[in-house]
Amino acid sequence: MDIEPALQPIDRAESLAGKVYQRLRSALVGGRLVPGQRLVHRLLATELGVSPTPVREALLRLVSEGALELDARGIAWVPRLEVERYEEIMDLRVELEGRAAARAALLATPADIATLTAIQTHLLEGRRAMDRHVVLEENERFHFGVIAVARLPVLQRVVESLWVQVGPTINLLFSGPRELSPQGHPHDALLAALSARDAVAARDAVRRDLYEHAQVLSPLLERERRADATSSEQL
Repeated sequence: MDIEPALQPIDRAESLAGKVYQRLRSALVGGRLVPGQRLVHRLLATELGVSPTPVREALLRLVSEGALELDARGIAWVPRLEVERYEEIMDLRVELEGRAAARAALLATPADIATLTAIQTHLLEGRRAMDRHVVLEENERFHFGVIAVARLPVLQRVVESLWVQVGPTINLLFSGPRELSPQGHPHDALLAALSARDAVAARDAVRRDLYEHAQVLSPLLERERRADATSSEQL
């Protein structure tokens, strides 16, 4: 009796759709796409140098994952998070990334800490230069660098799915000047905890980092919701 193969060959169109999906997903995670931005598949196809079909497939996949939404005309766009959804995502990130940081504190080598320290140096240079692209890129590298040290691949995939949803919202941190906390940057506290192999301090540094962001972003999201409600009433 002939047995059918478990997997079918991947054709070129499917491979392209996967590559486009990964490119768009990375842009969402890194905050390179902003809330409210519309993603017209034909324009994206021209920008990426591919046909519209794999772009359309990638966008629909991201819609099914809750990372994008469709407007009345069927055009994908980056949603503006409701404050309740944002806060739920941040609570989950605190729990999961805090757990990863605590484990990383037990596993980090001097080379790992040196790599993370270099990333943090670039991040602070970008912050002083008010270069949001550098800050967002280095912030992503730092957080996922810590998770990589923890060697928790399942946790990493879950955290990535959360970042896909919340990444664009991080852009709101740059809506005005923001001073460093008197306690210094939470990443520096995390680096110190990794060096000391202090799992509790590492988890606390992650909690402080994420909730300091939430203290800025939650009021901004609430303000946007009220502004949208006022605009709707005036129509």
